Amino acid sequence: MSKPILVGHDPAGSDPAPVRFGVAAARFTGAPLIVGSAHADHAAIGHGHHSADTGLADDATEQLDRIRAGLEADDVRAEYRALPGMSAPRALHAAAEELDAGLLVVGHGAGHHHLHGSTAERLLHGAPCPIAVVPSGWMPKGGVGIVGVAFTDTPEGQEALRGAVALARRAGAKLRVLSAAKPHGFHETSAGTPAVQGMTYGEIGGELRVAAERAVAEATAGVEGLDVEPDVSVQDPADFLIAASERLDLLVCGSRGYGPQRAVLLGGVSRRVTAEAACPVIVLERGAEASLESLIVEPATVAS
Repeated sequence: MSKPILVGHDPAGSDPAPVRFGVAAARFTGAPLIVGSAHADHAAIGHGHHSADTGLADDATEQLDRIRAGLEADDVRAEYRALPGMSAPRALHAAAEELDAGLLVVGHGAGHHHLHGSTAERLLHGAPCPIAVVPSGWMPKGGVGIVGVAFTDTPEGQEALRGAVALARRAGAKLRVLSAAKPHGFHETSAGTPAVQGMTYGEIGGELRVAAERAVAEATAGVEGLDVEPDVSVQDPADFLIAASERLDLLVCGSRGYGPQRAVLLGGVSRRVTAEAACPVIVLERGAEASLESLIVEPATVAS
């Protein structure tokens, strides 16, 4: 039995995109689907406070009933849970730990272009499992045809590659391995001449491209039975990945971690990509025990 996919429905919004992606992910992985909606935990709030202070509704029943009716009409099987908490991020974090979720799905929502202060951003700091951030208004295209992975030759990059390989293989999709590097320490003078003597920007970029192509080739050399397409560029990594997301059905990337385990601060690349990508982005949390492979149910074990 695989770990479940937990979809966090925003009680303050009406965007169905996270639920749509959760359904799509459950279908191609075989993982069980749970839809959770946060509501105010009155026991924790205590006397002298109101649910309005938490930004959550008093009750999630009506929201969950509405989602249930829509999914059952489409013959989607799911479990529905009201999640009490002091905030949506806390309620979803606690539920993901309690349910041993393999993936937590949230939306970044309209008006949260940079994710600042949103549920998604707060969950991306130390969540117990990988998180899928779904663009507002996202619609499935009838299947997963291309899975992209943001690859760097680091332990996090290797883990992202393994997870993306598993998902692409299970979905019967092409795997596009994306790697970008931006030359550092190179500047031009006001006269337009290189400030790094002896090397032009093109020469530096050429060396970086060759190194990136070699790293991608070595990392994917053992991948068999899968259509793998390398895509290497010398430019700002965030710009590259955001542009590439227009041609992907799903993008997998690692978070840049600093400090103690699960005390994660997103790097500028991960922050921008999750906020601006055109497709859903799965971020592998540093220190999280669950891997994307834990979502996969082999075809022979999927109930008919």
